[in-house]
Amino acid sequence: MSMRRSVICTTFLLSAVACGSSGVEAMDGDTDVAPSSQSEAARALRLPLMRPLESRVALAADRPVTIRVRVVYSGTLPPDTTVQARSFASACSDSFVDTAVVRAGSAVAGALVWVERATALRGATVAEQRPTIELDLCRLRPRVQLAARGSTLMLVMRDSLAQSLVVVPSSTSVPVDTVAFTMDGQLIPLRRRADSSGVVAVYATGLPWARAFVGIAPAGAGALSDATGAAQFTLDGRATKAAFRAWHPSLGQAAATVSLTAATSTYDVTLTFRR
Repeated sequence: MSMRRSVICTTFLLSAVACGSSGVEAMDGDTDVAPSSQSEAARALRLPLMRPLESRVALAADRPVTIRVRVVYSGTLPPDTTVQARSFASACSDSFVDTAVVRAGSAVAGALVWVERATALRGATVAEQRPTIELDLCRLRPRVQLAARGSTLMLVMRDSLAQSLVVVPSSTSVPVDTVAFTMDGQLIPLRRRADSSGVVAVYATGLPWARAFVGIAPAGAGALSDATGAAQFTLDGRATKAAFRAWHPSLGQAAATVSLTAATSTYDVTLTFRR
């Protein structure tokens, strides 16, 4: 007998933060975040409101500027946690290490990075994005991902257990959603579109360690730092300043601005999380 399957689909919008190097001024005191007031979202982190400008296709007359971003931390990192998962659900492995920050030296991987106050240039074709979050072995995977504006989020149950997922947008004007799963393979449409840019958080109600985050930004205006902490942007060189921002669920936010001049076509920016 075939098992009935369903899918969770939702569409939102995004924008983001950063901290700097040569030609870059740090942005202090920037706490542009929106906590949810919903009772189901008591565990939710303060999620950033992202405000990137709309990106556009590069023209022949453009003077593109390349910004090379590196995301690092300074100070004490939050510790990893050993989770004794079996006590929560029989579908879980006995125990595993929940890694707070994936890093190489001081470089931070998996941070959301975006640009504000400058227009990002993109290719003529932008594929539709379908970011997928799976509850598998009692963990939500991947932890952090980036998708283009207008994407559809797919929430998928891979475990054989009854569990609810709470979906929390960074905009307080969008209601929190609670989605109940009852079987392996289940997919449920979540018909809500965010009315502002930001990050969407997903939590499993019965598994306190299980959380995932999706940032949504115009094509070219957002990036996810790689294993070396690097991200790269191509901007419209007619801008005089660009603000870069970064967010990480365990490290918070960092920010910096860079002044653009006609004489320079490549800039390096270091965004530093400080704890």
